[in-house]
Amino acid sequence: MIDFELVLPDGWVQIPTTTDTTKLRGRVVDELIRHHLPDTLPRDKAGPFRRMLRKELIEATDEAARQGARSVLLPLREFNGVKLPGSLVVTVIESGEEDEDAEALLASILADAGDSGSYLEIGQAPAVRLTAVVDSARAGRKAPSWRVSYYVSNPDAPGVWGLLTYTVLTDGDLEAEPVKAVMLLFDMIVSTLRWSNRIDAPTEDEVLAELDTLAPAAEAGPPAGEAGAPA
Repeated sequence: MIDFELVLPDGWVQIPTTTDTTKLRGRVVDELIRHHLPDTLPRDKAGPFRRMLRKELIEATDEAARQGARSVLLPLREFNGVKLPGSLVVTVIESGEEDEDAEALLASILADAGDSGSYLEIGQAPAVRLTAVVDSARAGRKAPSWRVSYYVSNPDAPGVWGLLTYTVLTDGDLEAEPVKAVMLLFDMIVSTLRWSNRIDAPTEDEVLAELDTLAPAAEAGPPAGEAGAPA
């Protein structure tokens, strides 16, 4: 199976969203909640945060599954005291066109994108980056969001593409420094993409083992007024 790998910072999790991983997805969500809001926390304090975290994780992964994505990547820890308000959806597209001209297709995409598109190389493969300001109503917010999409060609398999789309929520200031910093972090993650040929998909044990690398929640739980969950 053609796939690609990404290097993730500490505190990130990759949740599978293919049709054959529905049960595994549910178990991963349960494990994440257990790690970050353990049963040892007072129920009256942790209960609302558990419900919020579960709702956000399920909504993010269900939406990725509806899009036909392979996985969704979420930051679960705060970085320098800031909760990263975003997620990254990962998809592999196989057009079946073995004689497809990747450069010509990317040029067409850039022509349609205008100033919102840029050409680059990722993992020694041609790619384009597209940016757009989108409505955040589906996320329950009035302020707009940034949506950035990457189309990355596979140099060894014509007709195979990586589509990576991240969304970053804002408070209305699209050019705020924290917003730009979060976007830069997502861009850096995408820049680590390397194509690979996997013979077997990750097993359930392998996926769950990744969760063990995440530090459990602090004994005191999240600070009052903060959910500690991805937006």
